[in-house]
Amino acid sequence: MSQPALNQKLPSFDELVKLVQEDESAFEQLKREKCEEMIRSASSVMRDRLWAQQSHIDRLVGHCKNPNHVNVVLMQELVKQVGKFQDTLYDSEQASAESNILHLNCRR
Repeated sequence: MSQPALNQKLPSFDELVKLVQEDESAFEQLKREKCEEMIRSASSVMRDRLWAQQSHIDRLVGHCKNPNHVNVVLMQELVKQVGKFQDTLYDSEQASAESNILHLNCRR
């Protein structure tokens, strides 16, 4: 049984900037709550994978020294994930194309 799509409301960009400048821990709490809300709204099939992905992201970001470092690390991770997706997609297309080939044994 699938759940309805979540329509999250976020503060404006300017409000988020102000929040992070004035109270970084409140910003981090809001970020965690919004991530959890989104994951909980996902299908039960995807939820465990999303929790695992969020945990992985949290570990990566936890080693970063500043916001620019976070951006670089997350971009590298995104590039890696997109590469895996492309490999999987290509392999799937390749397997599909190969599955349509019929090999005939010709005997003379």
